[in-house]
Amino acid sequence: MRSTISSVVPARNRRIRTAAGAAALISAAAMVLTACNDKDGAATPVSAAPATSVAANGAPNSSNTGGASQSTVRTVGKTGWYEGFDITVNKATVVPDEFGGAKVLIDITYKNTTLDNKTISTNTSLLVGGQVDGGASWDNPTVPGGGSAAGKVTTSVKSAKDADHLIDTMTVVYGQASDNQTKIPLSAAGAVESVQPKTLPVTGTLTQDQTTIEVTGGKLSPSYTKDENGKYELALHIKIIGGPGISAGGANIFTEYFSVKTPDGQSLVADDRGTINELLDAGKTIDNAKDYVVFVVPAPGTGPYVLTYNSQKADGAATAPTLPFTVS
Repeated sequence: MRSTISSVVPARNRRIRTAAGAAALISAAAMVLTACNDKDGAATPVSAAPATSVAANGAPNSSNTGGASQSTVRTVGKTGWYEGFDITVNKATVVPDEFGGAKVLIDITYKNTTLDNKTISTNTSLLVGGQVDGGASWDNPTVPGGGSAAGKVTTSVKSAKDADHLIDTMTVVYGQASDNQTKIPLSAAGAVESVQPKTLPVTGTLTQDQTTIEVTGGKLSPSYTKDENGKYELALHIKIIGGPGISAGGANIFTEYFSVKTPDGQSLVADDRGTINELLDAGKTIDNAKDYVVFVVPAPGTGPYVLTYNSQKADGAATAPTLPFTVS
């Protein structure tokens, strides 16, 4: 009996040790499989440290983004007017970067209402929180006469937090404080500060000797020339008709032959920003879409006017034809 008992005990101990060893082996295998079978196929150490974003200076960023966040897009859809353009700010997008900052992109459409190919001037700025953003970059296209093209403003910010509030603080500005400005705020509640050009139904004729000037329409808009805050441009389109008695070689028609009496009593000669320089032959009609007589008048530009045409100033013409009209 004693020999039987002693032979059984070692056998049971061997079974226990064998079971423990198998469990340890299974556990080790599970750890190896965990290390080698990450869900996207990349090996991941069992004891891997959490990822840390790195700033541009090489230092760890205290705000661990764990990858790029979603962009914030604001539809703006506001229109202002400047230098012959209809300017529509379409949308603003805040795109976070891996360093905790962001890039802001403002998409704009420029519609050229003039007949010439034009690029809007660089007299522009982006206000952020009421301050000029000196780092803003403007991509202003050259737009064909009567056409449209896309433009863009971009800038970088140090923090991508509260992107909606950031957009609310931004305003796209055309012109300086000493000029007639256009301001388009990106906030939903902000009102556009701009004056829409006005089409004028002005018509009539002025005849002097063998020349007839026919006014076929007009327009009124703020002047965007530097330091002309409080001034407007009154532009009258003219058609020029030659009588049968014009001598050979034709008659010259120049800008300075036109003047206007303003509602406040000023007498103004036409400005050369609307150049008239035509040679009129007998029996001919000049109907040039670009022939506008332009006067720089006090704002708001409304009230009664009297247009005068006089090509005989050097001869001391006693009378010159006039055309009264009213801008409302």
